[in-house]
Amino acid sequence: MARGRLSEVEARVVVEAILFAANRPVELRSLMRATGWRSQREVVKLLRELKREYDEQGRAFTLSELPNDRFLLHVRHELLPIVRRHYRGSLLSTSALKTLSFIAYHQPIEMTAVAAVRGSRAYAQVRELEELGLIEVERRGRSRVLRTSHLFSTLIGAEGSGARVKRLIEQALRLTGDQAREGGQEERRAGEHK
Repeated sequence: MARGRLSEVEARVVVEAILFAANRPVELRSLMRATGWRSQREVVKLLRELKREYDEQGRAFTLSELPNDRFLLHVRHELLPIVRRHYRGSLLSTSALKTLSFIAYHQPIEMTAVAAVRGSRAYAQVRELEELGLIEVERRGRSRVLRTSHLFSTLIGAEGSGARVKRLIEQALRLTGDQAREGGQEERRAGEHK
């Protein structure tokens, strides 16, 4: 591909490749640099056309536009249960997932409250979660208030409100607790039959 401003066909390929490889939100200005396009409007138009194309074709993934001019290519939320059954990999560490769950359950919550419970590493985890577009940070004076993002709600299938997110987390906790109890009972039964 030629250096400088790419043609529309070349730009589409480059943008798609970057979004695919990134596995996290990509800033608009990074995509502008990669294509050599100077017009934000043109690059956003290209991104929206890609999204429309994915949606019309019924692709397994879609493109989401996030706050602060960022874009993320990700699996459609309705396919996540199937993907989870067959793929156990995670974009986040267990501790970052726990911090995200804590924020989701207690939102809106101040950063200091999160750090008090989750420890000093929560600051780095919150930065990572914000970069991934999973949480939003609102500054109120000297404090920062955290809540899950629209992308997070979409990914877990809880579009609408924080209350719906909380209900889903409670359901998951109950299911996990039930499975742990069942597993313990099975282990006891297996021990009795030895």
